[in-house]
Amino acid sequence: MARLSGTPRFMFLAFALIAAIAILQTPSSNSDSTNSRREQIRWQPETQTSNPSEDSEEFVLSNEPCPDGIPLLEPSESAAKNFELSPFIHLPGAISVVFLDSSNGYVAHRAGLVYAFTSGELVAKPVLDLSSNTSTEMDQGLLGIAVSPDTRWLYLNRTDSNGSSVLSAHSLSADITKVGPEVEIMVVDQPSAMHNGGDLVFDDRGNLLISFGDGGGLGDPYGHGQDLSTPLGSILRISVNPTAWPPHRPSDGNPDLGPDSDPRIWVNGVRNPFRFSLDEATGELWVADLGQQCVEEITVLSPSEAGANLGWNLVEGSRPFMGEPSESLRAPNFEYRHGRGRCAIIGGFVLRNTSHQSLKDRYIFSDMCGGQLMTLDLGGQSQVTSLPLFVDQPVAFGLDSEDNLYVVDLANGVWLLNNFE
Repeated sequence: MARLSGTPRFMFLAFALIAAIAILQTPSSNSDSTNSRREQIRWQPETQTSNPSEDSEEFVLSNEPCPDGIPLLEPSESAAKNFELSPFIHLPGAISVVFLDSSNGYVAHRAGLVYAFTSGELVAKPVLDLSSNTSTEMDQGLLGIAVSPDTRWLYLNRTDSNGSSVLSAHSLSADITKVGPEVEIMVVDQPSAMHNGGDLVFDDRGNLLISFGDGGGLGDPYGHGQDLSTPLGSILRISVNPTAWPPHRPSDGNPDLGPDSDPRIWVNGVRNPFRFSLDEATGELWVADLGQQCVEEITVLSPSEAGANLGWNLVEGSRPFMGEPSESLRAPNFEYRHGRGRCAIIGGFVLRNTSHQSLKDRYIFSDMCGGQLMTLDLGGQSQVTSLPLFVDQPVAFGLDSEDNLYVVDLANGVWLLNNFE
């Protein structure tokens, strides 16, 4: 082949250079496309939020003494003594657990790791490791996990390294250890590392409910609890499909809360609903909302109460805060005052099919500061019963397919509730 002469050779080299530049720019173009898609599923405030002032009314009210009249939690002692907690999974840092059946599932570690377990044995290597892009400052971290009703997808609710809440989906297969890469479903910017909510629950129609706190600051200085244009301070109800675009949309039947409201909102006016659950027998939503400095509360919402405003920051439970209780605000069904070693409610489940007869049809919960397991019967006098059971740092409860009850302990791992004779 003859050598190229000057002009053709120059043109060839110029073409090669242009092609090389185009190739080098291709990843950037893909990155731009990815960022553009992320913006379509992302919520962020219209204006940059400033640090709350310590002179604000919210801050001042948050440091006032609690008023009289809020009941202290004074449970009666359970007559049943045949309970014990046995170790199920040893994993310090565990924060949530979900079951595929009676013995297989996944446990989330707050640092952004997900482990599989099979026949009650933890698989040594995590099936997901998002720790390099997960923040664990204050209330942040991998906070909640759920499996879709068809068991094809594992969903995570976590805060990324930028502090944004990220709802992601990961495909599942017959091999429990094979979990697919992250598919982002929703991104919500957070103004601080506090009050990120974090729970995930599927309802009987396959809709996903996801909780977000008010975004932090004493007394909700950003006003998110009563702002219907933001997902913060709310529980959302969405339809999800990781293979479609966009991968989520407001669920059919969501309430219309007025102009400029977020159509994904199912419940608003919450401060930090870290844990909530659905009673499968009644369809009622049990919301355990962590209080400011005075009140921990439980609100039980029937399906017809979609769009309920639980009142924060106008009220903290039944306590007036930036406003007053009113008929437009849904009062809690049960509340208790901080004190006697209790400060942060950890909600559980209504136990319908439990083998523990003394717990049947009662709601089980705990308090992160006290660590004791308790049950609530809302009938009559809203009776609370304490169980002779404690864990160091309760952060969640779990149920398997046979309705066995598990307690997730951040300090140690997952415990199984047993009967013994």
